[in-house]
Amino acid sequence: MMRKLSLSLLIALGAVAGTPEPSAFGAGNLDSANPYGLSEEEQHILKNKRAIEALQKSFLKQQQIVQENRERIDGLQSIIEGLNGKIRSYDRALKRLDDLNRSVDDLHLRTDALAKTQEENFEQLRTVLQELGSLIDSINEKYVDKERFNQLETAFLEFKHAYETFLKKGDLSGKSNAKIFSEAKKLFRKKQYSDAKIYFAHLIKNHYKPATSNYYLGEIAYREGRYKDAIAYYKKSASLYDKSSFMPTLLLHTAISLERIGDKKQASQFYESLIQLYPKSKSATIAKKNLAKLR
Repeated sequence: MMRKLSLSLLIALGAVAGTPEPSAFGAGNLDSANPYGLSEEEQHILKNKRAIEALQKSFLKQQQIVQENRERIDGLQSIIEGLNGKIRSYDRALKRLDDLNRSVDDLHLRTDALAKTQEENFEQLRTVLQELGSLIDSINEKYVDKERFNQLETAFLEFKHAYETFLKKGDLSGKSNAKIFSEAKKLFRKKQYSDAKIYFAHLIKNHYKPATSNYYLGEIAYREGRYKDAIAYYKKSASLYDKSSFMPTLLLHTAISLERIGDKKQASQFYESLIQLYPKSKSATIAKKNLAKLR
């Protein structure tokens, strides 16, 4: 009986010992996983502590997102730099193409000038040959007299001089750009447009006063009635430098050229721009008269 009672008591005590009971020594421990026995102030501190921990977790997550975005931005920057490199490469290719187009234009101008001069020289040669033929016919009938021979010799020497002059005009390598520019303007004033075109085209190729040289080529085309060519040269000149002293004339002749090719709307716009920009110029006076006729 006593043994059964002791055994029952031990079992009861063991059951009590197996059930965790709060200990007074852990009450108020804020570092515990499940704090208990907290005062109102400690509960407030615990709430703030947990809020701070939540903010720290959120901050770490935001840092991770920022790092991922930074890596993406670095990747995009590499792609952009690669694209910029390609764009620069394309710009260089376009510049080379533009230089090639200018060279082709220069070649066309030079070819036209050479063809015209050569035609003149061939005409002189034809005249000399005709005289030679007449001389041969005369020899068949009678001996040529000294006066006739001298005339024939003079004609041949004139042709030779003209041909040698033509060859020298095409070679400008021994002259400075400044000297060529001065001679080009003299040729223009003398209305020797074929030679002047060669000189101005050479200056453009050497990048010497390109705005002025394009303007003069435009003036030559304008005076020869090649109005579309004149407009193209004027446009190029103005795009290079639009503060030149010849701008009023450039605008006026551009407007007249547009009017001559039938584009009266653009012609009116150029007349109006000229009047507005250079109201006191002689070109503006002419522009007002021409504009009045278009309205």
